[in-house]
Amino acid sequence: MQINRHSSYPLIALAVTTYFPITVFAQSDAESRIKALEDRVQQLMQQRAEQDEQINVLSKELAAIGNQVSQSKIAKPEVKSTSKGSPVYASFKDGLTFEDGTGDWKLQLNGRVQADYRSYRPDDWKNDTFSIRRARLGGTFSFLKDFVLRVEGEYANDNAGNKGTTSLTYGYLDFTRWPGARIRVGQFKPFFGLERAQSSNLTDFTELSLSASNGSIFNSTYDRGVMVFGDPLPWLNYNAYVVNGTGQNNDDVKDSKDIGFRVNVNLAKFTDSKDLVLHVGTSASKGSVDFASSAKAIKQTTEGNGVEFFNVANIINAAPTDRRRFGFEAAVAYGPMKFQSEYIKANFQGRQGTVAPGAAFDHDISTWYADINWMITGEAYADAYKSGIFGRIKPRNNFDDQYGWGAFELGLRYSRFDASDFEAIKTTDTTTEANAWTAGVKWILNPNARLVLSYVQTNFDYDIVVNGKREDKEQAVNLRAQYDF
Repeated sequence: MQINRHSSYPLIALAVTTYFPITVFAQSDAESRIKALEDRVQQLMQQRAEQDEQINVLSKELAAIGNQVSQSKIAKPEVKSTSKGSPVYASFKDGLTFEDGTGDWKLQLNGRVQADYRSYRPDDWKNDTFSIRRARLGGTFSFLKDFVLRVEGEYANDNAGNKGTTSLTYGYLDFTRWPGARIRVGQFKPFFGLERAQSSNLTDFTELSLSASNGSIFNSTYDRGVMVFGDPLPWLNYNAYVVNGTGQNNDDVKDSKDIGFRVNVNLAKFTDSKDLVLHVGTSASKGSVDFASSAKAIKQTTEGNGVEFFNVANIINAAPTDRRRFGFEAAVAYGPMKFQSEYIKANFQGRQGTVAPGAAFDHDISTWYADINWMITGEAYADAYKSGIFGRIKPRNNFDDQYGWGAFELGLRYSRFDASDFEAIKTTDTTTEANAWTAGVKWILNPNARLVLSYVQTNFDYDIVVNGKREDKEQAVNLRAQYDF
């Protein structure tokens, strides 16, 4: 069949017109999608640029804030030094402290609580008890750069029922302009020996040794008078004092005064080791004790703060008994190990009896101790040594659920008491000689909190009688929970 050429044109036109709209429409849709995608990409790129700009702005702002903080830390001392006194700064470091910006005054509040549990054998001698060994609150006020005033009260004294007593421990004024010759007046602790000079917050064991706990020899921890003390050289420390010699919270009952001194050196200052302490020192004093007027006695209790095993009461009748004391002390500490020892001798001269003039006597009491301590967590004792005293141990890691368990210390001590010169005039059923072994463990949770456990066995050279019970030794367990600031 043959188709007419002219008749085919309409068919071709129809086919072209039919196909052309489809092609045109498909191309138009693709171009629209491409355009939309290009617009979306452009939008995302613009958002990214805006985010980058925001990050850049925030980074600059963060850097500026960091620089401002750094500058404020550097400028803080300058701000305090130029302050006119209206700001008051508070901090907690070895006490709650308030101070002004000029350095003209500072008030530091201090306190402590030592809560003990004590158990004794034999049971007939002394009851097991919960006890508040010390509970104190006080403050130290520094003013005009050269003066320091300290007042502290003790609230854990003996009581009868609900009638407790409060007594003054520290009450003194210091003039501190010269570090090598500070001056102290009032009621304070005259430094005699290494243990006695140490704070009762920071002792190696719960109680002092037989050498330092004897109140009759030292009369009292506190006395009233004047003392000059200081560190004239980096390796030299000293103190010299004149006090009543009548003890805590007592004015004098005699014209004579106690005079004494303590001098100590740290030979480790001549070495390059910062972890080493080579401490050597001596103490001496001369004075008198008026037993008749003060109703006192020469007496001694056990190292576990238990029973009294030695007592010489009212040994004079007309005149005070002269008392001379001499002591030698030494300590070696290297890293977490410390060894220390003291020897103390006291001489008493007077007259015995109830009728003047009485029989003359010249008797001695000799005491000594040696102990060794180990910080098993690695803290160095040299870091706590200053001005002839071992002070506060600061754990490498305080007790915390995340960071550490604090510091742990083990200790062992032997001490000896010898008053055999007084054998003829001692109180009945007491002894003149004793020795004690003390083993202790200490958990220092942080610089201000600690738990201390001590086991003490005091052995008597022969039996003593207390409450009708005869025994040749006392065993004591002392557990102390302490917080101080």
